[in-house]
Amino acid sequence: MSEISQTTSNSLAKAIALAAAFLFLYATVLAKLGRDWWSDENYSHGLLVPFVIGLIVWREWDSLKKSVNDPAKWLGIIAIFLAILMLFGGVLGSELFTQRISMVLMAAGVIVYFFGIRIINLLAVPFVLLLLAIPIPQIIFNRIAMPLQTYASQMAVWGIRLFSVPTVRKGNVIDILPRGSTQTISLEVVEACSGIRSLMTLVTLALILAYFTRRDESGRIANFSTADFIRAVILMIAAVPIAVLTNAARVTGTGVMTYYYGKQATEGVWHDASGWLVYLVALVLLFAVNLVLKKILNRRDAEKVEEKRSGGVGEIVSPTDARVPAAWGLVIILVLSGVAINWFANRAEIAVPRTSLATFPPTLGDWKQKGNDIKFEPGIENVLGTTDYTMREYTAADGRIANIYVGYYASQRAGATYHSPQNCLPGAGWVLKEPQYITVTTADGRTFTANRYIIENGVFKEVMIYWYQGRGHIEASEYRDKINTVFDSVTRRRTDGAMVRVMTSVGSDETASLAAASDLAARLAEQLPPYVPE
Repeated sequence: MSEISQTTSNSLAKAIALAAAFLFLYATVLAKLGRDWWSDENYSHGLLVPFVIGLIVWREWDSLKKSVNDPAKWLGIIAIFLAILMLFGGVLGSELFTQRISMVLMAAGVIVYFFGIRIINLLAVPFVLLLLAIPIPQIIFNRIAMPLQTYASQMAVWGIRLFSVPTVRKGNVIDILPRGSTQTISLEVVEACSGIRSLMTLVTLALILAYFTRRDESGRIANFSTADFIRAVILMIAAVPIAVLTNAARVTGTGVMTYYYGKQATEGVWHDASGWLVYLVALVLLFAVNLVLKKILNRRDAEKVEEKRSGGVGEIVSPTDARVPAAWGLVIILVLSGVAINWFANRAEIAVPRTSLATFPPTLGDWKQKGNDIKFEPGIENVLGTTDYTMREYTAADGRIANIYVGYYASQRAGATYHSPQNCLPGAGWVLKEPQYITVTTADGRTFTANRYIIENGVFKEVMIYWYQGRGHIEASEYRDKINTVFDSVTRRRTDGAMVRVMTSVGSDETASLAAASDLAARLAEQLPPYVPE
């Protein structure tokens, strides 16, 4: 065998080994991401993203070869080890987003390690497309979805009233009384109708559209000329109002149809067909905005950029190059990291003895339980994913009524975790106001910090206190609680915990209602350890 063919064989063997090590390290991450693409309508566009990335790499192959320069080994090593740490923390903290971002960072680190930093500029669009296909954390997703749902609801109500249809909006719920009926129908503007689902796809398509309609294909900013780059940014931003407006129009149409035809207008063929129609309209608007931007921004001559060439033009540097002798070392690092992370991920958690919340005391100081425990509908229970929960009402000696909720999770490693009231209550029409941290003091003198909100829904106004408790920690911040979960997963093999909430009516005296809620919160926290173990 000639020296050239032997070198080629060694290069191929090391490339295959490196790819296999990468897949071994991120096998579970890739499998879960693929399942989410298949089942989550918000990110179904992710199924097409790998093919689009492959097309871009194939089209730019010659440019990629010419952009190879000296390996940035130290920068690559830093990125690779940071990615491993992120993956380790994400696995232990059950944070899928961190694991997936780690995968993107690892890919970038490997490329920089072998082929230098310049090539990343040409691969910027594929990397951004991959990031857009990664589901964002539920905390952030809900922060985006809730305002969009509110905007869609407000615009839909305005549109419905243009057709002289009487309607009342309560948060994201629109009440309509069909013509000739005596019972109202409530339309809930969920994520699918708020524009969040089409938004993620539209932003991705905006970038793809801008990339494949470039006038100058040799630009210096992510392979965009300045004019094309500005157009891509504006187009991606424009996807947001397009998604919200088109979906508000869908809700408007559904509301008007509900007025004339009743509940059948909110389900079945009409509802599904309207979803596809709205999506097609959004695409047409996106293409129209792109054409307008091209005419405006390309009136000037397209920017011409001379490519800088560095040694080995037309020859891509392989991991077997003498400048990069540690290809097998990197393979070993990835494999060992995969073994260690999988061992921690599959390590059994400690089963902590606890008492069922069904037996939670009916008396908390001067507070006494009113009625039986309140149960959610099965669908809501599935969304919450709790191991155990209790929701019930208590009455004080002065007749005040308060509601408590404790949702316990035996393990958060599989992805089931707390649902913050900031994310759940607005969907039911509640408006959260006056956020504050307050100090709650128990009877034995212990203190902890909790969140306090004034929440309103129509004529109802209540004070709400909530916190996160478990494994000996009580935190107001879900982010600090997540950090505690990572450390406890490593050091104590535990990720159990609970979200605890207290609500009571403000009435005519806000100060008195806050004092009552704080008292019940203190009584509740005192009794929780047998049910939420420390």
